[in-house]
Amino acid sequence: MSQSFIEVQPRAETGKQVAKRLRRSGMVPGIYYYHGQRPVPFSVNGKELRNLLAHKSSLIDVNFKGGETSKCVVREVQWDPLSSAPVHIDFMGINIAEKVRVEVPIHLVGTAVGVKTGGGMLQQLLRELEIECLPLDIPEAISVEVSSLEIHHSVHVRDLKLDKIEILTDTEQVIVSILPPRLEETAAAAAPGEESKEPEVITQKKKDEEGAEEGGKEGGKKESGKK
Repeated sequence: MSQSFIEVQPRAETGKQVAKRLRRSGMVPGIYYYHGQRPVPFSVNGKELRNLLAHKSSLIDVNFKGGETSKCVVREVQWDPLSSAPVHIDFMGINIAEKVRVEVPIHLVGTAVGVKTGGGMLQQLLRELEIECLPLDIPEAISVEVSSLEIHHSVHVRDLKLDKIEILTDTEQVIVSILPPRLEETAAAAAPGEESKEPEVITQKKKDEEGAEEGGKEGGKKESGKK
């Protein structure tokens, strides 16, 4: 588990216009939630927030400027579709003695034998896993070993074994699978001898057509001669 720190500024004003004004000034609006308490709006420095999210910390110490520090997890992040910058964030306060539900990234380890020796293609279908555990047991990522996977083999959520962690994601979901080589790649690898036969067939066919065409012309001349 990794842990980070960030400072936020509580704010009294809310609404779309306020949010736009904050973003223009380099700040990002957000909301802090804690069970049984009223949500607290805040703003946070956009650059510092991007650095925090890049580290993918599981547990975050959020300090309210001029106030207390609360242990949190990221509840939701909204991103700008053009710039890929965060435009809104929700932090959820937690109690380290109570279990929480979070999503953690899946990290693939190794190179599949089906890719290395069989020319197959690795397809990752699931990139995050929803889990429930105590805050101090939240992993930075879930590692999935793929080295032994051959073509047509796959890893399901049910194949994972995690200590102190309950998996909430559907156990029948496929995390990663190895697909066979593409058809065009298979065709490109055809034996050279097979490819060399094609020009001969085309040439013979062309000669046959030319002979038939010349015969037709000659027949036409003889017919006009009879007249």
